[in-house]
Amino acid sequence: MATTTMSRNTAAISLPMARLAAWAMVAPALIFASCDFIGGGSEDVSVNSAMHPVEIDGQWGFVSSEGRIAVVPAYDGADDFSEGRAAVQVGLDWGYIDEGGNVAVAPQYRIAGRFSEGLAAVRGSDLAAQYGFIDLFGNEVIPAQFDVAKPFSEGYAAVRVSGQWGFVSTNGTMVVPPTYADARSFSDGMAAVEGVDGWIYINTTGAVTIDPSFAIEFAGDFSEGLAAFATSNGWGYLDRNGSPAISPQYESAAQFSDGLAAVRGELVGYIDKAGRTVIPMQFREARPFSEGYAAVRFNNRWTYIGQKSGTIAIDREFYRAEDFEGGVARVFTGNSESENVGYIDKLGSYVWYPTN
Repeated sequence: MATTTMSRNTAAISLPMARLAAWAMVAPALIFASCDFIGGGSEDVSVNSAMHPVEIDGQWGFVSSEGRIAVVPAYDGADDFSEGRAAVQVGLDWGYIDEGGNVAVAPQYRIAGRFSEGLAAVRGSDLAAQYGFIDLFGNEVIPAQFDVAKPFSEGYAAVRVSGQWGFVSTNGTMVVPPTYADARSFSDGMAAVEGVDGWIYINTTGAVTIDPSFAIEFAGDFSEGLAAFATSNGWGYLDRNGSPAISPQYESAAQFSDGLAAVRGELVGYIDKAGRTVIPMQFREARPFSEGYAAVRFNNRWTYIGQKSGTIAIDREFYRAEDFEGGVARVFTGNSESENVGYIDKLGSYVWYPTN
């Protein structure tokens, strides 16, 4: 599931409240092109879809995609599995369990990120602690030395040192010195970074690959050959040569997924890579298509539309709804003060009825 970790009394999609404020420094700003969906979000790390976090009577555990208890609820918070590990919370500290429910890394971190390319960004419980990276067994691979650290992508992680961003390799070598005001993760061999004159793109050696003749106010990740970008005229999409493939014209724009991207005019709809409106602007918010479905919000409730039809495909409404992965999607009932977490299949049937 995309961008969803949970804990008791959470009111945010991204991460448990116990670590949300600190993780806000790890995740990029909640700007549309940096999001999975039109409406807010954060930079994501792929998750395993075999087990999913659930809350029962204030304790967190995991269920299988068939709705069977896989890890008995015994934690104060739980994140999705990524690369065979899931962060779990005991008191204020976070550690990791494996897919058998065994403790793989003892709780000892105030922030424990998801694993990507065998490494996870962690920060100790000391208020002055910095971020470093551990391996799947808790061994420190890259010592704590960063103010902020994003997940690894394509062999590199964006890190911040003394207010400036650069990139480290998986062995801890600073391959791109920290000289940028902001940085996105690598995708399709390039990363967007913010320099003195605005956003540009660099390759893994730090060489500039895209430096448009026009000012870019924000540059997103490449996805399916295009990257959302913003100018004073609005949001559009760049191709890999740095030319506008879709001219700036939208109030916001998300990444392409399965050939479509959510964009906002007065409302939100979906366009294809030629810039044609495929699904009309009619939603308040919209997530990317995944496994043929996309979660969308009409007024105050979420539901799902089908990619082929562009119309409602699941006749249920939810307080919030997330992407399908592995045939199931996480959904929320209740309200911002009391959310219940459940999972549905593609027919809209509950695999796990919402609990809290």
